[in-house]
Amino acid sequence: MEDPEKFLPSIIHGVVAELGCGPGYYCQFLVKYAVKVYCVDRNKELLEIAKELAKNAIFLNEDACKTSIPSSSVDQVLFANSFHDMRDKKKVYEEVKRILKPEGEVIIVDWKKDANFGPPKSVRMSKEDYINFFSQDFELEKEFEVGPYHFGLVLKRKEK
Repeated sequence: MEDPEKFLPSIIHGVVAELGCGPGYYCQFLVKYAVKVYCVDRNKELLEIAKELAKNAIFLNEDACKTSIPSSSVDQVLFANSFHDMRDKKKVYEEVKRILKPEGEVIIVDWKKDANFGPPKSVRMSKEDYINFFSQDFELEKEFEVGPYHFGLVLKRKEK
């Protein structure tokens, strides 16, 4: 449905944390382009699958609300089809701010609201939903093409 090789090479750099990595679909590509990759998920079974796909990543069986990733150590946080499912989005947001470097970015890949399949439409977030949710500390840097069913955003941390 989405081919990360078409957009990740031009976006990914430095240290990346994928929060809610699931079975590691994106992790396997991130390790090709990032200096260091943290793959974080609460589901231990899914992380075991991810470990087979991305052997050079650091796997953390942790909640995205509270990770062991050092403060101000990450250049980019990726949410690939995951943020809409997170229970406490405000706590996750605070964790993102904690682990990101001052000039850090949040990368969003998620389902379009009008896609005919995917997660329930009631839990999906639109581009505007993401931009508004992150607007206190981040601004839209760019949009990128993901595919017919997904959208992509890069949100840059605002200078203080």
